[in-house]
Amino acid sequence: MRIVVFGADTGLGREIVTELVHGGHTVTAVLPAHAPVPGQWRGRVVLHPGNALEAGALDDVIAGTEVVIDALGDCRGRRALSQAAAAATAITDSMVRLGCYRYIGLRPDVLLAPAGKRLSWGGALRLWQLRCGLRTREETAQAFTAVARSPLSWTILRCPGLIDGPARGIRHVAMTHRHRVGSSLTRADAARFLTTQLRHSRYVCAAPAISN
Repeated sequence: MRIVVFGADTGLGREIVTELVHGGHTVTAVLPAHAPVPGQWRGRVVLHPGNALEAGALDDVIAGTEVVIDALGDCRGRRALSQAAAAATAITDSMVRLGCYRYIGLRPDVLLAPAGKRLSWGGALRLWQLRCGLRTREETAQAFTAVARSPLSWTILRCPGLIDGPARGIRHVAMTHRHRVGSSLTRADAARFLTTQLRHSRYVCAAPAISN
């Protein structure tokens, strides 16, 4: 498949691109101009350095693509999460215009909890660690809504805190906030789960939460 990965410079984005390359896909990695590029990508990944979200550039990146994987959500801090939410909306609009209908992405699980829901101790800690205010939470929810209400075939992973380390296997899957999952997920497992969605339709138009 022809796949574009936004946020290829994030820890999760690097894992995703590597998984896709091993799977034989044609991958375009969107990353900042001066971001380091892993040696195994050379000659195997189309690099798109710079801000693809600038006016006009986004359509050029997505045109002719079959699948978009958005890893921009693997970030920390209020500003970065706000930018990731805005990017998701812009990416969605571009995909609809160009007829690219498969979107795969992620959002922090604690930021998508229904308003007024009491967070678990672990969820409250993650929310504090992310330093996210009400505005960021609303922006993230709005971005989720923009994707979910679009005509795209979307899958959004609601993930707990992402950590580095080898794959451990997914132990918990929840489809609603009534069911709890663990407090962490390795980026390797998140990448495997997200890239697996290229071959399966179980979670199309769904937002599962998973953890180790």
